[in-house]
Amino acid sequence: MHWSSGLIALAVVGAPVFAQVSPANPPPVEARSIDSVAGGEVRNSLTAHVRGITQDKQGNMWFATDGEGLCRYDGKTFTYFADKDGLPSNYVRTVQVDAKGDLWITSRDGLCRFDGKAFTRFEAAKAEKIQSLPAAGSLFFPSEDGVLVFDGTAVRFLGLPLDEADAAVRREDPNWNARGLNQYAVYSVHRGRDGAIWFGTESRGVCRYDGKSFTWFRDKDLDKSAVRTIFQDSRGDVWMGNSGVGLFRYDGKQLRNFGDDNGIGNRTWLQGSLIRMPGTIGDPHAITEDRDGNLWIAAFDSSVWRRNAEGMRNFTPKDGINADPVSAIYEDRDGKLWFGTFRGICTWDRQQFRPVAGASEPASSNASSPPSR
Repeated sequence: MHWSSGLIALAVVGAPVFAQVSPANPPPVEARSIDSVAGGEVRNSLTAHVRGITQDKQGNMWFATDGEGLCRYDGKTFTYFADKDGLPSNYVRTVQVDAKGDLWITSRDGLCRFDGKAFTRFEAAKAEKIQSLPAAGSLFFPSEDGVLVFDGTAVRFLGLPLDEADAAVRREDPNWNARGLNQYAVYSVHRGRDGAIWFGTESRGVCRYDGKSFTWFRDKDLDKSAVRTIFQDSRGDVWMGNSGVGLFRYDGKQLRNFGDDNGIGNRTWLQGSLIRMPGTIGDPHAITEDRDGNLWIAAFDSSVWRRNAEGMRNFTPKDGINADPVSAIYEDRDGKLWFGTFRGICTWDRQQFRPVAGASEPASSNASSPPSR
């Protein structure tokens, strides 16, 4: 069932009906330590699909790869940590660093923490449920029906409510959505400048939680496909990347499809499959803003976009990007941008793209067999 209304489809939910029910008095989240790490495997290259990037306190870069596990780059060599070292899965989705310097990794088979010596896996089903805004500095990990949150002391679960339309259906049919795709599965999460939490879902658009109520955004076909990325820029605009319907912007008053409004939209996915068309954006996977105020978008179907006072510019492998698609962006402490691509990584030094030694060289055409989304 789809929501329809006027200019913007949104609902404010004060007393939520949670899509996932946790026990009334859940036990502490279960943690299982695996101390089989002996230092990882050193290699001279990184050519896997990179889905997430971060930098640790020592300046090392860490990459979440699709099939090759977790990779550390010290500027010279690549060290891989895999399932044989205690990683839940070699298909890693995100990697983040907490205040202590520990790494937090999400993979196809769950969440774990790496302190440099051992991986500790967390069982999400036993996480304590919370219904308040997490503390500043908390880390967020997309999950089924909400997010796992590490607030510096423990891993907890912040769930999403059903929106009003779906709650009405659930009241009519208690077994609704009990089978098949979970429409409330969270693909992206972002903490706004005012502390509110933004959730991007499988097919229910975007939800904003301010600590008191949940507000849903589902208009302009935002709920037709997964929202892979959300980012609030320095002006306060919230950008949303829908995997199939394109790039959206919410200015605090109105939700708009930025691609459609500016002649670069690509809605072919709504007709059955996303067809790559030069100069359009239909599948954004990552958004960030650099220290100079440039907005950067990594797109699965069109490499990299930059937005500034001069407008939108599309960079492709012809501009030096080592491979396409592009799935991740990260700005390090020196202001260098790192891009995770289908074949490793490349950087932007404010003048040009440069493949990192050991990554595949720039290609003249798109990848012939892009990875599954």
